[in-house]
Amino acid sequence: MTRKEKDWVIKVEMVQLQSENPHLDDYYYQEYYRKLEKKQADEELLGQRNRVEMFKLVTPYIQKAEAYESVVRIEGSLGQVAVSTCFSPRRAIDAVSPGTQEQEPGAASSQRLRVLSRIEKMFLQLLEIEEEQKDGLPQPCYSGQKSNQVEKLFQALNIQEQENMEEASDSFLQVLSVKKGKTLVARLLPFLPHDWAVSLLLAIIHHLPILVQRDMADQALHMLFKPLGKCIRNLTFQELLHGLQGLMMLPFGSSERRISMILQNQFGISLLYALLSHGEHLLSQDSSLEELNSDPTAWTDLVVLIAWEIARIPAASLAEPLAFPSNLLPLFCHHVDKQLVQQLEARMELACIS
Repeated sequence: MTRKEKDWVIKVEMVQLQSENPHLDDYYYQEYYRKLEKKQADEELLGQRNRVEMFKLVTPYIQKAEAYESVVRIEGSLGQVAVSTCFSPRRAIDAVSPGTQEQEPGAASSQRLRVLSRIEKMFLQLLEIEEEQKDGLPQPCYSGQKSNQVEKLFQALNIQEQENMEEASDSFLQVLSVKKGKTLVARLLPFLPHDWAVSLLLAIIHHLPILVQRDMADQALHMLFKPLGKCIRNLTFQELLHGLQGLMMLPFGSSERRISMILQNQFGISLLYALLSHGEHLLSQDSSLEELNSDPTAWTDLVVLIAWEIARIPAASLAEPLAFPSNLLPLFCHHVDKQLVQQLEARMELACIS
């Protein structure tokens, strides 16, 4: 290739990188280069290296056309030629493919697009919150402008409990039915104060059977386990009982407990084990004995009922947990007979091996 041809190829490639807002459109490169410049400045300040001019990619700025004509009309021609260039590309495809539009009713397709648009707007707000806390781990926000931003995001989730578990129009469920929505909630959780984080945890527990059903394709619920695990470790004993009782509820019009489905899902069984483990940890401390004395049979009844549900499910159907707490079997030893404990131990070991 000649030099002129190379320059033309480089120019075309650079045009593809043009941006009117690089901090938004090219966030990762801009953030990487900012950290690189900060590291270089620190090293120069300490005298560890001499100042070296670093190469930074500078993209050309070209005013985007508001409208363009994708059809070229040539005088004397028999037809019209459709062309596209980097300045006048072909029109973008629809967000929903024609096949999906045929399969879904118009209202359902429109609702999905609104949910996706809402998640994108919430993600932009979350990025602003994360940008303000560049250094260190995310911490709960209790005051200031950042707290107001977190509160707006939390309110936008529209967390509410419903009696009808089949209700599909709940906006909270719609957000968690999309993979990016799960990512949004997982990254928002560390910024939430305790009360809000507990409300979010209880809402997820309340809707867990529906979330498990809708997660069959994505298999992305597991990304919520780590931030929810930190929330569980801060639960009081009464909050813990409330969460476990929500897992044991009978669905409306059904004779099978919700926990049966949860035990067959990796995220569901991991969440259940984490709740039981935290309960055992709380009871080993004197601070939780007073709460237990207020309702002495509630905790024992729940543990025994969960043990029987685990023993009732076929071993091959029991899901492998993301983490297996070391104090889980000792917990069952305190409340159920030896024969049932041995049966539980065999099932749990088989689930972990498979």
